[in-house]
Amino acid sequence: MSNGINASHGKTIAELVIPSKTWSLHPEKKPAFTSVDEAIDYFADNNEPLYIKVPFVDEEDEVLVHVNSSGEDVVFTISDLNHGGESRVDASHLKNLSSSVVELIEQCYDEKKSPETM
Repeated sequence: MSNGINASHGKTIAELVIPSKTWSLHPEKKPAFTSVDEAIDYFADNNEPLYIKVPFVDEEDEVLVHVNSSGEDVVFTISDLNHGGESRVDASHLKNLSSSVVELIEQCYDEKKSPETM
C-alpha cells in the first residue's frame, strides 16, 4: 500500500468533498482545503495521504478517514482502537465516494451514531 494519494485520485476526491457543507478534506496536520484549485496545487507538489472529516448526525463528534492510493484503488481507513476498518474502492467508482465512506463508518461505529452525508 502506498503512503500517499495519486494526484488524479486526489483531484476527484477534492471535487466531491470540498463543495460539501458537512465534510472536509485535509492534508496531514494542516487545515482543510478551501477550494478545489488549492487542493490540485497541493497534489502537484505533494504525494501525502489525505484525511476526510465526517461529522455524525446530531453530535459534535466526527470521524477522521485516512485516504491514500494503492495502484488503481483508493483506500479509506479508520484508525481507531475501538472502531477501525478499511475499504477499497476502484478509482473508476470514486463518484460513489459518499456511499463508500458512509458504509465504512457505519460498519465501524455503533448504529447509534449515523454519519452525515455530503
